[in-house]
Amino acid sequence: MDHCTSKCGITKESYYKSLFIFYPFVSENSAVGYYRITKYGSIYKQKSAFGQEPKIVRLDVPMFADPRWEEVTLQCEYDLGGKDLYSVKWFKDGVEFFRFMPSSEPVSEYFHVEGIVVDIAQSNGRQVKLLGQSNNRREKINLTGSYGCEVSSEAPSFRMTYAEANMSVAVLPTKPPVLDGFRPYYKIGEVLEAACTSALSYPRAVLTFILNGKEVDRAITTDLPTTGYNQEILISVSQLSFSLRLERQHFPGGTLHLVCQSSLPDIPNVRAFKTEKTATLAASNERLAQEAPKSASSSILVPSFTMLLCFLRISWN
Repeated sequence: MDHCTSKCGITKESYYKSLFIFYPFVSENSAVGYYRITKYGSIYKQKSAFGQEPKIVRLDVPMFADPRWEEVTLQCEYDLGGKDLYSVKWFKDGVEFFRFMPSSEPVSEYFHVEGIVVDIAQSNGRQVKLLGQSNNRREKINLTGSYGCEVSSEAPSFRMTYAEANMSVAVLPTKPPVLDGFRPYYKIGEVLEAACTSALSYPRAVLTFILNGKEVDRAITTDLPTTGYNQEILISVSQLSFSLRLERQHFPGGTLHLVCQSSLPDIPNVRAFKTEKTATLAASNERLAQEAPKSASSSILVPSFTMLLCFLRISWN
């Protein structure tokens, strides 16, 4: 082989690749290796015959990327176990978009994948930089997806390790929604009118009213015009209102409980923000509700007492 590589112009890389075709696998103990297929078609798992396996010690992919950022940096730190680096490859949703190979020319190579643009001058074997929308006017940027880093050691082992993480494009609300128009006291028959406004977010927050533990029917709510800024990337607030004529049933125990909930349902691992307020049945209504049975009893007792007096008078005569 050494004679051929020096005389025939065949590199060691080409020689070893001509012997086998490599396919990655993950073993039962989660160690990453590869299937090796010989030219005769026999298949077997390559073990650690070439020494320590390479491993990724840290994969830094932001969980949330602000769409207003000019760029996003992804980092992949690895340990080759004393071996030389063969390649570092980056994938989005399983499709390769960047490759770093120190033995190749050029060393860095970018493959077009819809939704992302690589700053190749700022990308290398340890990191890759993706341009944000503000830095790229020619293409619509969509950074949401699963990002994977694959690291391979040099010949003769060509050992490989892989890790991935998800990134979502979002601007998370920094405070609970504001609940306006809600009063601390209501009378039966009055109309409750409330409006809820979310904090700035991307994507637009979804607002929900919850009355006494039950979600308010969307049919009686109204989406109000939203506000935002930046025509290309709309960071906005959401506004929702509703009105309801109150009845005795809306005051179990004499109180009414209203919640406005703000959520980003399409963004994973994000908790909802809530603002809660409680109203009390007005004192006059509450007193009437409590005294009504007593008044009825008194009206019954008065005629009965009058009849008793009449009976006694007749008997006396």
